Amino acid sequence: MAKNGLLFVSSAAKAHAQCLTSSKHVNKILYIKVKESSQNFLPIMSKHIVELYSKASSQSGKLDVRLILKPLEATTKVKTNHPIDLILYDSNLSKEVDSLKSVVTSLKTDQVPKSIDLSNSIDSHSINESVKRYGYVALGGTFDRLHNGHKILLSEAALRATKHLTVGVTDVNMIQSKKLWELIEPIEKRIKAVLDFLTDINPGLEYNVVPIQDMYGPTKDDDRLEMLVVSEETVRGGVKVNEKRKENGLAPLDTYVINLAQDSSPNRAQDEEEKVSSSNLRMRILGTMIRPPKPNPNIPAWPYVIGLAGGIASGKSNIAEKLKAKGAAIVNCDLIAHELYRPGLPLNSTLAETFGKHIITETGEVDRKKLGSIVFGDQAQLEKLNSIIWPAIIAEAENRIRALGQAGYEVVVMEAAVMVRAKWYTRCHQLWAVIIPPLEAVKRLQQRNSLTEEEAKQRIASQPSNLEQIEHANMVFSPFWSYEYTQAQIDRAWDSLQEIMRDRK
Repeated sequence: MAKNGLLFVSSAAKAHAQCLTSSKHVNKILYIKVKESSQNFLPIMSKHIVELYSKASSQSGKLDVRLILKPLEATTKVKTNHPIDLILYDSNLSKEVDSLKSVVTSLKTDQVPKSIDLSNSIDSHSINESVKRYGYVALGGTFDRLHNGHKILLSEAALRATKHLTVGVTDVNMIQSKKLWELIEPIEKRIKAVLDFLTDINPGLEYNVVPIQDMYGPTKDDDRLEMLVVSEETVRGGVKVNEKRKENGLAPLDTYVINLAQDSSPNRAQDEEEKVSSSNLRMRILGTMIRPPKPNPNIPAWPYVIGLAGGIASGKSNIAEKLKAKGAAIVNCDLIAHELYRPGLPLNSTLAETFGKHIITETGEVDRKKLGSIVFGDQAQLEKLNSIIWPAIIAEAENRIRALGQAGYEVVVMEAAVMVRAKWYTRCHQLWAVIIPPLEAVKRLQQRNSLTEEEAKQRIASQPSNLEQIEHANMVFSPFWSYEYTQAQIDRAWDSLQEIMRDRK
């Protein structure tokens, strides 16, 4: 099977049907070039942009489909950003195979073109709508993990621009309202993906792809802009843009509204959105490898140790229990800490000498409430406490891990609230992190510990953020949705782990 392919079709109406057939021959990027002679080329392409990308989401798997917007003409050269391994064409173009092959400047091999053909899905000539074009067009979005919904927006905008297209890519505070925003790709990567796609489908335009920190971006002060492309859920944003332009003495932008593409993927779970969205894609990477583990020569090869991180009330212990049900042994560092405060243990005298004898109860046990009142809100005292108890906790945890390995356990999960802050993940083969939205964590902590909202917020704010929890993580989980959705994450993770375990034996 070829990596990247270029499909020539005699009419845009054939694009979707033949895209589906082409997915049997190409597994990464499929370019589609239309040789359309109709005078209605623009409205035909606009119609089939939606048709192609909407159906590609459900029927062409993970294939990256890219519909090149300009028609194929005698002097046209087809240059793509990624090398072409295979040329495909429909049977109506059989007599033109040699000439088609000659216009491809990025052809990687001398592989023989393949003929594929299916009947038209839509009669192109029945489309009578007009497409109004503008010199300067704009649109905005997050563009995380560029998907077919994004491709519809970008393609429709590029089709309507004759000279220049401005794309605002949301950054910083604008992304923090998004679902699982901590997993959104870096702004540089998103901008690069947008530019790569646009220059592939229409290299003849000027592009200005920029990060934006508010909903307006360049639209609020660029007097060259004439038209704004929005989706049906961001129409209100378009109204706001024109209100701002009026305040700034600029002409309002014409607006083109695109309907949301429905996610008809067979993999869509009930907890996910019905539209094609980046949120769904982020949800689907939960329980999958987001960065491969690196060999750790500083720890024994067996048992295989998973460090499990997560903030207070994140559901970390619930994830640990599900992993235990799969066959993993659990070492709970938070319970070890409690056990080290028991009467008569050496740690107690050390803590009494450091923080005062009044923190020891009559039975000789550390009064955790009194100790907490000393260190809570005092960073210096907290660091002093950590320097005493962290070495004792990790030493005991590693003793237990060794014992579990000797008892026959191949996988041990080391669960710790301070996993990230103490950098104990450096003593593990992998780091798995558990996150939930901070507001949800506040609600759970209020209910669990009978705290006020302010008290719960202070507790959560004192811990590493979700971003910090996942910064070094190999996998991420979020038990925020249904029981079934959480279990599906565990199942994926465990299956992936078993493949690693087989390779290590």
